[in-house]
Amino acid sequence: MCGIAGLIAPDLSPHERLDLVRAMVQRLRHRGPSGEALWSGDVCALGIARLAIVAPNQPARVLESETGDVIGVANGEIYNHDPLLAQLRSRGHEVPAGPDTALLPHLYEERGDLYPEALDGMFAVALWDRSTRTLTLARDRAGEKPLFYVQKGSAFAFASEPGPLAALPWVSRDPSAAAISRYLVHGYFAGADSAFADLRQLPPAHTLTWRDGEIRTRRWWRPWDALLASSARIDAAAAPEASLLALSQAVASRVPGEVPFGVFLSGGVDSGLVATLAARHLKHSFPTFSMRIDHRGYDESAYARRVAESIGAEHHELVMTAREGEEALLTWAAGMDQPLGDPSVLPTWALARFASAHVPVVLTGEGGDELFGGYPTYLGHRHAAIADGVPAPVADIVIALARRFRPKHHHVTIAHLLERFLGVRGLSPFERHLAWFGTARAGEAMELLSPQLRAAAGAEAPLAHARHLERVLGDMQMLRAGRAASLTAYQLLDFETYLSGDLLTKVDRCTMAHGVESRAPFLRQSLIEFALALPDDAKLRGTSGKWALKEAARTLLPADLLARRKQGFSPPFSAWARGPMRAIVLDELSPARIERAGVLDSRAVTRVVRDHLDGREDRGRTLWALLSLQCWAERWVAGAPAPLPSALAGDPAAAPALRG
Repeated sequence: MCGIAGLIAPDLSPHERLDLVRAMVQRLRHRGPSGEALWSGDVCALGIARLAIVAPNQPARVLESETGDVIGVANGEIYNHDPLLAQLRSRGHEVPAGPDTALLPHLYEERGDLYPEALDGMFAVALWDRSTRTLTLARDRAGEKPLFYVQKGSAFAFASEPGPLAALPWVSRDPSAAAISRYLVHGYFAGADSAFADLRQLPPAHTLTWRDGEIRTRRWWRPWDALLASSARIDAAAAPEASLLALSQAVASRVPGEVPFGVFLSGGVDSGLVATLAARHLKHSFPTFSMRIDHRGYDESAYARRVAESIGAEHHELVMTAREGEEALLTWAAGMDQPLGDPSVLPTWALARFASAHVPVVLTGEGGDELFGGYPTYLGHRHAAIADGVPAPVADIVIALARRFRPKHHHVTIAHLLERFLGVRGLSPFERHLAWFGTARAGEAMELLSPQLRAAAGAEAPLAHARHLERVLGDMQMLRAGRAASLTAYQLLDFETYLSGDLLTKVDRCTMAHGVESRAPFLRQSLIEFALALPDDAKLRGTSGKWALKEAARTLLPADLLARRKQGFSPPFSAWARGPMRAIVLDELSPARIERAGVLDSRAVTRVVRDHLDGREDRGRTLWALLSLQCWAERWVAGAPAPLPSALAGDPAAAPALRG
């Protein structure tokens, strides 16, 4: 696991290019504390900050083919390294001993930009072909590993995080109006979106090819292609056993062989199964890590503890109170180089810091809900017609009562669910899903933007991701007008947006902030395609989701863990905002500070703040999304420019000029 960066800049000298890449790599050293390596040649320079997991005793280095024609850097792990290595060597390639990613230049020589299709892994890769002067970027299927890029004039640069790119002297820090409008709907940046107008993310399962200043992107894998290609469907009765086998194989493939590892235990089914199956595979103990949130209705640590005891794990438990939440915000979350509207970054960051003192790798349960139908929203869509049929006056009375009697100690209660269920009457299926899952409706998202950004965004911007996927699935007859959307359609919406934009971003940024590698067994390609192809009744039955997975876990996990309602790994930010963190919220989101930063509308934000603090509505998730965005705007948009590398600091005229 690493941080990678690179720059193509024909108008700069090799020394200037290398200095800029060195500065970008330095900003990524938290991702790769084991060492760094740089390369410069032609018009290109590459760099890597390495976290040594595979071949931990080897120094950091760039990747290279036998001839030196293909040079590269990579972030991630290739789990099918051994069979690929055997194939390449049988074809005469001289792949050196070392990290699993060493085979990538050779695989590129065999397959060109189709090489990612052969990989089982999580990765962000950059390969420079010196013979054709072509740069190829690639990102893994689910988006476990991030990759950002910018093209400005004759220069093209990429990095594992936005911050190193935003610090380049010719890159603007202006905010992206359209992307931020979508952030305010979703609570995260999905697809190609970035908070900075100049920057883009390479979306999951995409390659990007740069040649002679021209960029071409291509999607090389889609989760629904296997669904459409396969006529065979597994029978629901056989789904539990098949699910357990597929997950067991995925977990075994993700257990590291050369360094210690642990498991993040949330107290839910997914991480509990990952830990239990890892213990079955290894037959010896390993550490597990869980968070005890000191607030009624939010603590799942007892369930995590019982799973750890059942497998004989060395269990470690961290306590989070409002004080630790405030520390996580002020120490790290407020300085993120891209906002994330999910308050669970606070406990995730603290847990990753805690785990870093024990292990360099952790396994996690990300992906289980999207693939096996675990979210309560999936069940809600089945009964959406009931909500649509409730007369508006009756619905208004019920919502008012739910808000009045909603328990303040818990974020997933009947009153809370009833309020959200009735509050989305009349919306289209995907818009309804986003209203349940996200932070603000499309209209409110536009109102929350500053007038300048509101004018620049365009009315269609907030729902662009959902509308695009509606068109794609509609063309394949997976969504049809006048018919209820299938469960799989909602799963694909979450896979394409929430999983990569929120969950995987959160885990990657929090673990890599402390030099820890996270691995998600549920995101193995074969398991993704298997789970999405399961029939609906293998996922939802009665009032419960993840039926096949829970049936498979009956002999492995405690019965009450399987029976309880899904809670989610989240801190009580709604309560903290009304109590111990109230002063921070009021200060950070004060009208004067919002006006100075220039990204949000102070009057619209004040309405959200007052509605939440006065108890009229629970707007905790929206409030966090606004807080994260405002902190980012103050630091990155309205703040002082980042210092240039020492070789370029001083007289502004000495900074390299690029041809526009």
